[in-house]
Amino acid sequence: MVSRVLVLTGLLLASVPAAAAVLAIVVDELQVEMGKYLDVRIVYDGEVGVGRADLRQWADDFFVDRRDTASESLVSGEIRTTERVRLYPRDVGDWVLERIALGGAVAGPLRVEVTPTVRDGIDGTPRWLPAPQQVWQGQSFEVGVELALLHPSNQIAVEEPEFAGFDVQTLPREQVAGPGGGQVRLRWRLTAREKGDHQIAPPAMEQRGRGRWRFHLRPRAVQVLPLPSYLPPSVPVGEVTLHAEMTEVEGEPHWQVSVLNRGQLPESVYGMRSMLAAAAGSSVDAVSVSSVELDVAAGTSVQRYRVPVPAWLAGWGTGPQLELRYFDADQGRLATLQARLPLMWRVPPPFAYVLLAIAVVMLATVVKILLRPARRWLSIRHLRRSLRGAADVHAIRRLLLDSGGHVSLGAWAAAQPDGAAVDLAERINAACFSPRGSQDVATLREALRVVRPV
Repeated sequence: MVSRVLVLTGLLLASVPAAAAVLAIVVDELQVEMGKYLDVRIVYDGEVGVGRADLRQWADDFFVDRRDTASESLVSGEIRTTERVRLYPRDVGDWVLERIALGGAVAGPLRVEVTPTVRDGIDGTPRWLPAPQQVWQGQSFEVGVELALLHPSNQIAVEEPEFAGFDVQTLPREQVAGPGGGQVRLRWRLTAREKGDHQIAPPAMEQRGRGRWRFHLRPRAVQVLPLPSYLPPSVPVGEVTLHAEMTEVEGEPHWQVSVLNRGQLPESVYGMRSMLAAAAGSSVDAVSVSSVELDVAAGTSVQRYRVPVPAWLAGWGTGPQLELRYFDADQGRLATLQARLPLMWRVPPPFAYVLLAIAVVMLATVVKILLRPARRWLSIRHLRRSLRGAADVHAIRRLLLDSGGHVSLGAWAAAQPDGAAVDLAERINAACFSPRGSQDVATLREALRVVRPV
């Protein structure tokens, strides 16, 4: 029925008097599936040739792909201009092709029904993933689209992304298991560069394989707030972390500070080189700065700063403190991170050798001091064990003389701390040399236990 009406419309266009310009919107169907397109012909009949109609009012609901334009002369003397346009719907629903004007003639409106992309119960219509609607200038955030594969053999092709006013980083696509071929998530990390209100749209996507669909989704509004005017461009913006550690570079200890951000980093973070130089007591030129390393999968950036550790460094207490100023995008204000540099014992090599020699001498002295009483204690212990096993008085006397190299028992008694040793020495001598001397060995052992000879 619709085709017949459109044919009649074309016949009427050919029979209109030459004085009146006529404009018509000709379509084969008023229903289209997401991923397919409406084949639209804009037909103008008039006395003179005109340009092209302004179709910007259709661009909110349809992606307008203007194809070609042809002109022909009618028997009435008028010129017929026909432009072919493909309209890709941006969303599912009922939409209106608003009126258009050309050469004084008006056509439209037309109501169009857009249906989801469904095959075998699987809805392959792409959908935006949640994303922030307001960000700060310099802040990074993710946007993405999710769509279902209508068949396991299907593939998704994506054009080069273009997001005006933003730096773009394409993230690895994700595959989620599900009916058919599962779900595919396409993601991009954007960094806002230009303040103001923006409309962002994902690049054109095609699902190919068992069928072919081309999608142009509706843009989303994102407001980019300007950073405070007092903020230097070298201050990072986003979710920043700070980490300090000790590392070695060509065998020499260095302090290393890593600055990580979920987003982009400036070429050099504000004040970091001067703080490290001050902590190390060196010049700013001694601080090396690495290039910014990007982790595409995690969406993070990291930059490392290194400086040689001072020649003199004590290993106790707390290390020098560093402070990093950054703009916290979540709080919308300037914030501060702190980290302390680790410590170690370090002295110049000549002084290290001197200190090592001093330490060796001190250790030897201590060992010597401790070794003398140890040896004395072992000798006394051995003496006491020998005395307990002595067979007679002469054996006891010989052990006491040999214990300290004494020439006589009198000399031995004089060296003992117990005054009873003198009487004991006389008793032992009497037992050994006096004809009348007689001492029981067991009694002498008991007396020696009381005296505790040393």
